[in-house]
Amino acid sequence: MNEGKCDVIEHLDNMRPVDLLCDDDLLHVELTDGRIVSVPVWWYPPLQEAMPVERNNVEFMPSSIHWPDIDLDVTVVSMLLGRQASGARPLDASGKMQMGTRQ
Repeated sequence: MNEGKCDVIEHLDNMRPVDLLCDDDLLHVELTDGRIVSVPVWWYPPLQEAMPVERNNVEFMPSSIHWPDIDLDVTVVSMLLGRQASGARPLDASGKMQMGTRQ
């Protein structure tokens, strides 16, 4: 049983965020194993509403990213599992948040 735990811990260690690029549409996070995970910015409303300088002021934690200017934390696991933040709504063609969309 402990051997399985060690495998999980080693795998999680390879999923540490090491670099990030965030534009108006996508959040791209590079992991220690070389993968780049990209998710829509609208998944995280505080990030979507933030100014570019706030979006790119980040602190890398062992398993997450912290944006101190907007007090937001996003875990690598949540990105990989497709977990959107509460209140996340996609934008419509005009760039406005869609209302009544079930997630």
